[in-house]
Amino acid sequence: MSKWSSQEDAAVINLYDVYGAQWTIISNILQTKTAQQCSQRWRNALRLGINKRPLTASERETVKRLYRVHGPRWNRISLGLPDRTPNMVKTSFQESQAEEKRIRAQMSVNRLLNWRC
Repeated sequence: MSKWSSQEDAAVINLYDVYGAQWTIISNILQTKTAQQCSQRWRNALRLGINKRPLTASERETVKRLYRVHGPRWNRISLGLPDRTPNMVKTSFQESQAEEKRIRAQMSVNRLLNWRC
């Protein structure tokens, strides 16, 4: 998959204003991306209202709570955070899980070191 240029982004935004979510038409005009790629780019990066800042602590807690209810259904979970994309929600959750795992591992090492003293 090739990267998106700023010209392609601008073209998708302009074409969306004219054609709406008719991704096949947009991709035919663009000629460098498929309809699916155009749709995903719009949904995950270009549409208005996407909050691109890191998730707040409150939002991360909401994601964890919704994950316990829905499992890894990122589209469904992202409905609880309307200005976040499913991909942002998934990435944030995975980063949080990795950080918690690192902290637990460090705590285990610290307990072992303290036990030996």
